[in-house]
Parts: sequence; C-alpha cells; structure tokens
Amino acid sequence: MIAWSRIIRSLTVGIVVAALAIGLLPFLFADLIGDLYRLAEPESSPLYALINKFIRWGK
Repeated sequence: MIAWSRIIRSLTVGIVVAALAIGLLPFLFADLIGDLYRLAEPESSPLYALINKFIRWGK
C-alpha cells in the first residue's frame, strides 16, 4: 500500500507543475501572437544570436 506521505508529495508536485504551466500560458500566447503578426524580429532574439554565433546562415 502506498504511504500517505508519498500521496501528498505526488499531489504537491502535480499542483506545483500545473500552477507553473498555467502561469506561463499567457507568455506562450503572447509569443505566438507576436510570431503570427511578425511583431518580433528573429534577429533580436538572444537564442538567434547564440545560434548565429556558431552557425553562419547565408552571411
């Protein structure tokens, strides 16, 4: 039989993960809308700059 402490720990971890996912959802939608309307230039992204440092794409 599963101990009560393990059940409570699993529920706590699940609630924390769900809260983080729900909390980050508006940022995901804002990023999606920005990409759909091309409001964000890919050159301004730090990830793009990091990748471009190692891989030269057509430049």
